Amino acid sequence: MSYTSYSDARMSLHSKGFKPKPRRSMRPPDREIALRIESIVPAKTTLVLKPNGNARSVAAYTITTEDEETVYTVSGRKYGDRVCREFHDASGLPLFELHTKVLLGRPYSWFITMPGGGNIKLAEGEPRWGGNNKSMKFSFRNMAANDTKRDDDKDMTLLVSPCGDVMARYDIIDGDRRIAGVYESIHHNNTLALLPKSRRKNLRPAMDLPIVAGVDSSLVAAIAIIMFEWTYGAE
Repeated sequence: MSYTSYSDARMSLHSKGFKPKPRRSMRPPDREIALRIESIVPAKTTLVLKPNGNARSVAAYTITTEDEETVYTVSGRKYGDRVCREFHDASGLPLFELHTKVLLGRPYSWFITMPGGGNIKLAEGEPRWGGNNKSMKFSFRNMAANDTKRDDDKDMTLLVSPCGDVMARYDIIDGDRRIAGVYESIHHNNTLALLPKSRRKNLRPAMDLPIVAGVDSSLVAAIAIIMFEWTYGAE
C-alpha cells in the first residue's frame, strides 16, 4: 500500500485541523545514551514493534529488524506471578521489567526495574497531558556516560513528543535533536487502515522504531511499548 493510500485511509480515525509544529532534526547525540550499553546501535537502524499476543503471552510483543529477525520479546502484563512486562533479548535472556502505575484509570507513571523486580528504579516515565496529545518525560541514569565520575551527572531526561495526527507518531528528543521515534508503520500495516469501522476500535498496528547511532535500542523499545499502550491500550 502506498504512503498516500494508507494515510488517507487513516484520516477517518483522527481529528482534522492538526497543525504540526516544526520538528527537530534527526541526528546522533553528542554522547552515547543507554540503559544497557550492550544494546547501543553502531549505525542508524529501524526496528519494528509488532503486537502479536495476549495479556498472558510470553511474547505479547515482538520487536524485530526490518528483515524480521527477532531482537526483543515483551511478555503480556499478566504473564508470570506479578503484573508487569518482562523484556527479553532474542535468546530469551531477561533484560528488565516495565511496571505501570495507574490512578483513576489513567497512567500515573511507568518505571523500569531489573528482572525480578525490586525497589531500585532504572528509569521512570512521567506522562504529560495537553488536550488530546500525549507526551512523556523519561528519566534514567545514562550507563554510557563514562566520562563523568559523579552518578548524579549521569542522570538525564528525554522528551517523547507527538508529531502527527493522521497517524500515531512520537519523536524521542534529546535536547536539540531527535534520536529515535515511535511511528505507526506504513509498510507493515498493509490493509489494517481499510478495516470496516466496526473493527477499527481494536486497532493495534505495527510501529516503526528508527534509531540513530549511539543510542540503546532496548531503551527505545521500552519507550515504544509505553507509548503504544498509552495510545492503543493493553492487550
